[in-house]
Amino acid sequence: MLARAVFDRDAFERQTGGDADLRTEIIEMFLEDCPVRVREIREAVTGKDACALVASAHALKGSAAYLSASIVRERAADLERAGREQNLDAAPALLTALDAAVAELLSELRNAHGH
Repeated sequence: MLARAVFDRDAFERQTGGDADLRTEIIEMFLEDCPVRVREIREAVTGKDACALVASAHALKGSAAYLSASIVRERAADLERAGREQNLDAAPALLTALDAAVAELLSELRNAHGH
């Protein structure tokens, strides 16, 4: 079984209608925004703040979906669900999984984008 790519370039190109400038703008915004969102998620997990976790994870989930980064989107959705269900005991392990997916995605985006 093949591992899924952390970033689906073809889907992202379709999503942006083949507009290279738009893709560049979205990638640059994501590279700037993603670390902020992950920090907010980490602070919510550490502070056991379910509301903040839901809000931050939801925001990251939306950004990742628009970027066609399904693994990060799924990990953020897992954290959002944990917050909604007040299941903060599961959140640290989910955060670890998100961190790994985000690190891989950011590396791939920087390589593809020349950063």
